[in-house]
Amino acid sequence: MLLFSPCSFIGFSLGNLIIRSALWRPEFEGYRGNLHTYLSFGGPHMGLLYPNTFLFKTGLWIEKRLHIGVSVSQMALSDHKDPRQSFLYKLSQKKGLEHFKNVILLSALQDYVVPHHSTRIEMCKDAAKGDELGTVYSEMLRNLLEPVLHNENCNFVRYNVSFDLAKSFLSFAGITGHVALISSWQCLENFFQNAGLKYFE
Repeated sequence: MLLFSPCSFIGFSLGNLIIRSALWRPEFEGYRGNLHTYLSFGGPHMGLLYPNTFLFKTGLWIEKRLHIGVSVSQMALSDHKDPRQSFLYKLSQKKGLEHFKNVILLSALQDYVVPHHSTRIEMCKDAAKGDELGTVYSEMLRNLLEPVLHNENCNFVRYNVSFDLAKSFLSFAGITGHVALISSWQCLENFFQNAGLKYFE
């Protein structure tokens, strides 16, 4: 008889989308009953829609116009003329997160690479205005959250951290804040000692 131990995942940034993509694949079906904790550091779960800063908006606009990188167009929902046919929208329709006992989202106030509402899987005021893209965003949000929130056995928690970062171009652009989620030993130590370890027991 083949026995499986509890299976947990920790993802950073784009790696979170790779994890979510793997969860619904047929090859993974036998492991779904053993999923324990999913911990996301700065994951672009809702893509790069409604970015936080003018600098990032400009960079994203340039990347989209120059067709730099498939992942950028996927996270901007511009990989298909119909956003409901985009990779990220279709991924939101796939089962996965609701199979975990713990779904933990970690975000940083100084992270301007991935929009705050995307890392936290929550509504943002620009999407709530009711335009076409905002409607698509709302649908993705429901697709992701409803199965998790309706599962009484799934513990869904959001954590937000703040860093005291030295002023530089990278910190101004939000890159330092994004990377600090996994590069700051003080952040990782404080999180796991005070909160994180209990989700892996």
